Amino acid sequence: MKKSEMVSKKVLKVVERIVRNKAENVMGGEPPYCLGIYHQPKRPKRKKD
Repeated sequence: MKKSEMVSKKVLKVVERIVRNKAENVMGGEPPYCLGIYHQPKRPKRKKD
């Protein structure tokens, strides 16, 4: 590879990492843990004989 191609790939990787970090900060990162509880499927109740 040429030097310019190597440099441009490294620059793209760095810019991508910066953009991802900024996007996570703006969106608030991961959703709160408690919200995952409400999206769980309901289990069927067992009938007692």
